[in-house]
Amino acid sequence: MAFTITVDPAPHPLGHRFAVLAASEAGWMGGDSAYAIDLAGGLRRLWLFSDTMLTGGQWVNNCVVVEDIARGRLRTVLGGTAAEPDALVSPSRRIGSDGLSRWLWTGHGVAIDNPGVPVDQHRVWVFYQEYQATVPDEQKGEWDFAWARTILVELSLSGLRVLSRTPIVDGTGVQWGAAVHRDGDELLVYGVADEGERGKHLLLAATSATSPGSRWRYRTAEGTWSPRPENAARLLTGVSNEFSVLPLPANGGWLLVTSDTTQPFGTWPIVAYQAAHPAGPWTGPQLVFEPPENDGTRYAYNPTFAHLAGDRYLMAYNVNATYEEVTADRAIYRPRFRQARLRPKG
Repeated sequence: MAFTITVDPAPHPLGHRFAVLAASEAGWMGGDSAYAIDLAGGLRRLWLFSDTMLTGGQWVNNCVVVEDIARGRLRTVLGGTAAEPDALVSPSRRIGSDGLSRWLWTGHGVAIDNPGVPVDQHRVWVFYQEYQATVPDEQKGEWDFAWARTILVELSLSGLRVLSRTPIVDGTGVQWGAAVHRDGDELLVYGVADEGERGKHLLLAATSATSPGSRWRYRTAEGTWSPRPENAARLLTGVSNEFSVLPLPANGGWLLVTSDTTQPFGTWPIVAYQAAHPAGPWTGPQLVFEPPENDGTRYAYNPTFAHLAGDRYLMAYNVNATYEEVTADRAIYRPRFRQARLRPKG
């Protein structure tokens, strides 16, 4: 079943709530990634952020903002202390063996908090991407970094404490966790092979939803699953480093929402692909939205989709500019939120 996607022209009210949180200077004041994890009962949602701006010119590499949906409240969860805040999750070694800095930016994740699981076993599994500087810190510019590896982090849902870390070492060079979706007892893990100017390619693996650190299977070019990571196939080219894949209503197949990275950087539109199965084949792209922020040194990137109710979805996308611009105008470096509606064609 094919669907059309329409985006409301007016911003979603959640953007105003994040602006209020920023104005309070009580935590999050800006950030990118904006991955949503819905919790059981529909009363709370976790927003996963990468680089996060705090008050007083402070920055941390990741945090979580907890949304109380019913009350419209947002609360920032960080690491460190109130006097010296830190990233919620830091790498096991902040300085690599080469003497260069390392840090973690968030990927997507999933909550294991259904009523059949005891509360003390409620977990959040999040894929973090470990990056490293390519030059010493005193020489580092805005783009002097490179991806190193994916780390799967287990967090307690109560308190968001780190319980375990599992490096994903499979030799593929894939940034796993660009999007995830729980499909029953199985966790679908989408990854990106980022080859820069040669393109960003979509791959898919599957594992256990409750213990996702082992026994992975990889989607092959033949449409089968293999335990051998070298058999993982590239299923689509032109995705962004962060995106969303989710099932469509009424057993209508699957939807993938991404920036179109086949276009020049700084002009990326938000597009969608549809498929009958979560592994594709994907048809598209279908234009969803042209971010008005794509202008001059400002650019939009890495959209995500979260289901609200019925045919309504919440679309978030990131906006950035030069470091000088985002520190001079803190309103730039915040996600934009829009409501989208999906309706069957015909």
